[in-house]
Amino acid sequence: MKVLIVERSRLQQTVLARIFTGEGIVVSLANSFEHALERLDEEDIDIICTCYQLDNNKTGIQLTEQIRHISKYEDIPIILMASLNKGLTTEQAYNSGVTEICTRYTFEDLSEKIRSLLSRRVCTISANILYVEDSKTAAVLTMRDLKETNITFDHYISADDAFEAYKLNHKNYDMVITDVVIEGKLDGLGFVRAIRELTPENYKMPILAVSGFDDTSRRVELLRSGANDYIVKPYVKEELLVRVKNLITTKHLFDQVAIQQEQLFQQATKDHLTGLHNRHALESFLPKLRSAAIRHQKPIGVLFFDIDHFKAVNDVHGHIIGDNVLEQMGKMIATSFRGEDFSARYGGEEFIVILFNTTHEQTILIAEKFRKKIASTKFSDLDITISIGALTTKVTTETNVNSLFNKADEALYQAKENGRNQTCAVELS
Repeated sequence: MKVLIVERSRLQQTVLARIFTGEGIVVSLANSFEHALERLDEEDIDIICTCYQLDNNKTGIQLTEQIRHISKYEDIPIILMASLNKGLTTEQAYNSGVTEICTRYTFEDLSEKIRSLLSRRVCTISANILYVEDSKTAAVLTMRDLKETNITFDHYISADDAFEAYKLNHKNYDMVITDVVIEGKLDGLGFVRAIRELTPENYKMPILAVSGFDDTSRRVELLRSGANDYIVKPYVKEELLVRVKNLITTKHLFDQVAIQQEQLFQQATKDHLTGLHNRHALESFLPKLRSAAIRHQKPIGVLFFDIDHFKAVNDVHGHIIGDNVLEQMGKMIATSFRGEDFSARYGGEEFIVILFNTTHEQTILIAEKFRKKIASTKFSDLDITISIGALTTKVTTETNVNSLFNKADEALYQAKENGRNQTCAVELS
């Protein structure tokens, strides 16, 4: 089961997340009205817990009303964390679709309501299972027994065909169920081994083996080959349900951890204001840049630039306008260069773009095209220009990549000395 916590305050997010995880519920976080809707579209959510006051004058009441128009969330429990004051009444909340109201900061009340929700609500599991069973009768019975869950099946009578389907679409499956005794080149045991041998990633896929033979040696061999669990026919329906749910739930939890790790990585390597890579990401990227440039023996271009008179923008118009300029600059950089090029915010108002496989003439043309684009664009109703230091070179085993940045920085300094809003280029042999 997963809860979406919609809360602007990081402290409140942390406190609420601890309460829900203490009840065994997976947590997803959103910090705004639009972010919450994105999460609901991307993930399968079972409970929503939202604060009352969101961003841009949006409220948890408005969010609830929006959610109730999404078919799959018509009946989802929605907990509103709010203080009942002149701006909110229980009638407003319940009329919008809120199912529970908790007084903000009274977390004991929230814990009780969560436990009450869990006792009343059965958690349904959404999953797509790759199912291998050569007996159509047995397959129909198994799929019937699992019909009360939100599970779909891709059923194959041949392990060979199932393995080809798995290779093509393994990311579409949440679990594999296979009979052990199957006619064909691959039996159930061989099928399990084949999945596990594809890539290390395939050890994350839960596999339930089904057999009419209940002997220790067969179970041990299946487990050694990579099956996560084993059930003997004829099985008890409730046992099958429990085993399937446990395996799928574990898979979903691991998937959630992987998503959270990716989010942490993005936070660590992205500049939050401009959306570009940050300096930490650039430093991590340099070894890959060096080896790729040496391997392909193609020239690279380095554009080192900053915003002219940016201090005056902050001093005269304020830091909010300054941040808006930087944010817009990041968007223009992200859309002005090729996908294979690397761009980053180097620090402050300084940016760097690394161009792959570009001659000196091409580097200058690219730099000038971008400089003129900036000069012809309004940034928060301001005229903004940039100065660019452009460098082109081939990378060898003796090349110190950081020294290239220093050379490009020197060229940038020269562009500023020459009057700004221009490109100063240098080519290294």
